[in-house]
Amino acid sequence: MTPLALPLTALLLCVCGIFVLQHQRCAVRMPSPGKVFPVVLMSTLILPAMTLYGQLGRYGDWDQGNVDHRVGYLLQKTINEDRLALDANPNSPERYLKLARSHAAGGQYEQAVTVMDQLLALTTPQPAWLGLKASYLYYRDGRAFGEDARALVEQALALDSADVSTRMFLANQAYLSGRYEEAIGHWQVLLTSNKDDVNRAAIGNAISRAQARLVEAP
Repeated sequence: MTPLALPLTALLLCVCGIFVLQHQRCAVRMPSPGKVFPVVLMSTLILPAMTLYGQLGRYGDWDQGNVDHRVGYLLQKTINEDRLALDANPNSPERYLKLARSHAAGGQYEQAVTVMDQLLALTTPQPAWLGLKASYLYYRDGRAFGEDARALVEQALALDSADVSTRMFLANQAYLSGRYEEAIGHWQVLLTSNKDDVNRAAIGNAISRAQARLVEAP
C-alpha cells in the first residue's frame, strides 16, 4: 500500500463529514430537499474514497512473481483491451501471447496458463510458447518446478535445443535456486547459438554475476 492511501482517504471522509454537517445547519433555514439528498451526497463522497483507497494500495507487488487475483486499474484496462483484440481476431497467435503476458504482468498466472492452453490448441506448438507456458506454471505453483512444467521444457528443447524462452527460464530458475553452474550452462548455450534475438551483453553480465556468486559460496 502506498503511503498516500490512508491520508487521502481520510481527507475525503473528512470533507464528507463537513458537507453533511453544513447540510444539517442549512436545513434549519430552508425547506428540506428530502431524505434522498444526504444519501446521494454520502455515496458521492464515500465511494470515491473507497475506490481511491483500493487503487492506491495495489501497486507494490506487481513484479514479485506471486499469484495475485487483484490487479491495478491501468493493467486491468490493458487486459480488457487485449481480450477484446483477441475476440476480434481469434486466430492470431500474437493476440494470445499479448493477453497471456498481460495476465502474467498482474500476477494472474492461472489465467496466463489458460490463454497459453488455448493458443497451443489452436495451431502447431512453437518451442517458445511451450517454454513460456512452463514459466507461467512455475510461478503459478509458487516457484515449484513441477512435472507439467518439466514436460513442457523437454518438449520445447526437443524441438529447439537453443530456444531462447526456454533456456532463459531454465537459467533464471536455476539462478534463483542457487544452482549457479547450471544457470551459466543454460546462458552459454544461448551465447554460442546463432539466435538473432539473444541479448548477448545482458547474458554476459548475468554469467559474470553467477560466477561471482560461485566465488562467494563457501
